[in-house]
Amino acid sequence: MQRQTTIIENSMIWCGAGISIAEILTGTYLAPLGFTKGIAVIILGHIIGCFLLFLAGIIGGQQRLSSMNAAKISFGQNGSKFFALLNVLQLIGWTGIMIYDGALAANGVWHLNQALWVILIGALIIGWLLVGVRHLYYLNLATISTLLILSGLLCAAIFTHHSTVHQLVHCHGLKGWS
Repeated sequence: MQRQTTIIENSMIWCGAGISIAEILTGTYLAPLGFTKGIAVIILGHIIGCFLLFLAGIIGGQQRLSSMNAAKISFGQNGSKFFALLNVLQLIGWTGIMIYDGALAANGVWHLNQALWVILIGALIIGWLLVGVRHLYYLNLATISTLLILSGLLCAAIFTHHSTVHQLVHCHGLKGWS
């Protein structure tokens, strides 16, 4: 029998996805709104998006079905295949953005080669996939703990060093944030 993930494990997966360089950099596109409105939009968007996804996940969880199998209830076999295809395309695109942004960030800290960082991050993702569901709990716990610590350090560096904020504003063309 194949092991299924728990609500806690799935929460950790999505928490880790939400605390990433790609999420932070994507949020910079809201910079024209200003800091206060930009943060409010980010928080509101996460609340709305997470709430809807959580409700959809409850349906699958109560029925002991995957999301795509739960979609068959409402949309039939072909409808669920369509949603599965859209999900795969979205995941490939978002993974590409995460790899690119991660390579930019890593190369900014450790000046190696951006292409090398892309390969390294891609290899880490493949390794993560190969670990599989059986050992995912401890890997996610370690990863999320590390992400929370690093996010805290990043926030501290950004908000306590005016030169860091100035560099980010200049680098990303963020007007009204410094």
